[in-house]
Amino acid sequence: MKKLLFISFIFFISGCPASEAQDLPPANYENLGVCPFECCEYRTWTANDDIAVHERRSYKSAVVFHLHTQEKFHALTGVVVTEKAGVVRIDKAVHDGYVKGIDKPQLTLRAGDIVYMLSPLGEGFYLFWYRGKVYTSGVGLATMPGADGKGAKMTWWKQVENKAGKRGWTTSDKFSNADSCG
Repeated sequence: MKKLLFISFIFFISGCPASEAQDLPPANYENLGVCPFECCEYRTWTANDDIAVHERRSYKSAVVFHLHTQEKFHALTGVVVTEKAGVVRIDKAVHDGYVKGIDKPQLTLRAGDIVYMLSPLGEGFYLFWYRGKVYTSGVGLATMPGADGKGAKMTWWKQVENKAGKRGWTTSDKFSNADSCG
């Protein structure tokens, strides 16, 4: 009986494609240093409301200080944590997928392929996951179904520093002067 169960188990797991699980991005993927919209820049920002600032990137961590309305502060860096990647279905063949230092697309994607949006970068561009690697999208993927990111769940944590030199993290979007384009 044990032998039959063992054989059944081996048969069951061999029928489950391991490559599918490996094609998915890891849970809570962290995009370090990303400023996720067009012309986004970490620099001196202004609080547009009271903003709680946490010790760590967790709502459960202690609030170490508050930024107050109209207070200027330094936005130092950020992390976009992708809890659930957006699913982008390729509907026509396209050459896309850029990596740092190479000016031409690295992928030939076919209709039916799926890529996973990790973080928007603005103007229809984003970081995406495909078969275990991260790429920056070009214009070819911007019109694909799912490229709007509506199916994704992402949290943008910003590391900030007040005038007293205290540092912490917030997810608030109640600030101005992050857009260097105006």
